[in-house]
Amino acid sequence: MKKDFFKKIPSAISILRIILAFVFLFFFLNDKLVLSVIIFIFAIFSDALDGYLARKFDIDTSFGAYLDITADFFLVLIAFSSFILKGIYPVWILFLIILVFLQFIITSKFKILVYDPIGKYYGSFLFIIILITLISPNTVYGFLLDIIIIFTLISLISRCLFFIFKNRN
Repeated sequence: MKKDFFKKIPSAISILRIILAFVFLFFFLNDKLVLSVIIFIFAIFSDALDGYLARKFDIDTSFGAYLDITADFFLVLIAFSSFILKGIYPVWILFLIILVFLQFIITSKFKILVYDPIGKYYGSFLFIIILITLISPNTVYGFLLDIIIIFTLISLISRCLFFIFKNRN
């Protein structure tokens, strides 16, 4: 009974992150920047916490892993959507983020273990970009956009190359 309770905690934390994404959106769109940053940092902390608890209690599940990545994606998608609504980034940036997420989901279904040294850090990279966007002056957004494009392309290419070379062996 106690193990069943602990089994649900990481998933509940992931669901909390999805809720926090909407709270972030509300505060950011209502120009409550400090609260937006606090909520976003708390959401990042929840991402680290759910993974830690799942490993600590040895309750890693496929459902939990997909829920975690979905919550991360949702948080990133909501954050960038709010930036787009405020005119900070162009709308097409969402296409790149969705493309990487879809590539991850599709390739995760394969039975081949995917070693992607770039893509495994993509979510963390986007979290950092979001934080910098929240706390930086407007002058760096163009530079951040360039970095997002470059890192996204490298991540997509890296994963594709893995499958091309893995299938040759």
